[in-house]
Amino acid sequence: MAARMDTATSTENTDLFVTPRAAGRNLQLVPFFFVAFFVSAFATEPLKPVLPPQNAIMVGGVGELRDDVYSADLKWSVEVAPCNCLSFYTDMSYRFISYEWQTMLHDQIHEMVNLQVNGLNESFVGMKFFPIQYFGLNVSWRFKPGDGSRVERFERLGIEPMGVYRFSPNMLLGLSGQYYSFIEDRNYQPGDELGVKTSFVWNVFWDKYSRTGWQVGYVFLFRWRIQESENHNLAKDYQKMDDLYRGFRMRGDIARYVGWFPFPFGMGMAYEMNRGNLFGFETGHKVELYLRAEFP
Repeated sequence: MAARMDTATSTENTDLFVTPRAAGRNLQLVPFFFVAFFVSAFATEPLKPVLPPQNAIMVGGVGELRDDVYSADLKWSVEVAPCNCLSFYTDMSYRFISYEWQTMLHDQIHEMVNLQVNGLNESFVGMKFFPIQYFGLNVSWRFKPGDGSRVERFERLGIEPMGVYRFSPNMLLGLSGQYYSFIEDRNYQPGDELGVKTSFVWNVFWDKYSRTGWQVGYVFLFRWRIQESENHNLAKDYQKMDDLYRGFRMRGDIARYVGWFPFPFGMGMAYEMNRGNLFGFETGHKVELYLRAEFP
């Protein structure tokens, strides 16, 4: 399943939702968000925990193995919250290399092929709105990829109702439902999809005053196509593509937040596994090293 996340995030703030933020630093980040969007232009879909709006910047390196294809990406994401109940975000990645390694053990055939797929991937922009403390809505849009991707070639609208619950002062639980609708392109219409996502973020040995310590996160996503895709270039009786599927994706990560700066700053690593059939749901593994900063 083609998606990503940045799980590390601070959870000890208990007033995350409805109190307006003082302008200052938050408004200063707004121009940076628009610069980041136009510079980052394209990205792969992030698998993120269910969280309320916040100010955060993350950059990381990603290594991926999917169906005998080895790839390396640079990832960058930005979220800006002008108030505690609203945020805007963008996610991007740039693919540097992509190699396919094929083997046939009995015939002793080994082949490495440079797929020459490097460049910008899909772009994602979105908005999170939490009108009340425990419930909110995430609306996102995916643009077509650049030269860094040969899949996910359709623009997509996503609507995601979200709920969060603070299980303890240092643990935040999340649950969301997802609906995705694709835009027809070249007379091909992908079928709509539904999904369910659950997550937790847990601060371990956390000092709430210096905002340092360890942070553990986990996300599980199950998604399925609810209607067959259609190829409108064919006669009506033959348009159905017989591509219904279901698949899951899960990701865990751990980060260490240090007191080097006046704002929370963490270094982490993550492992992600997914499996399925089509449109980014191919079996795959992903390892990520990242840096993350928050601006309360």
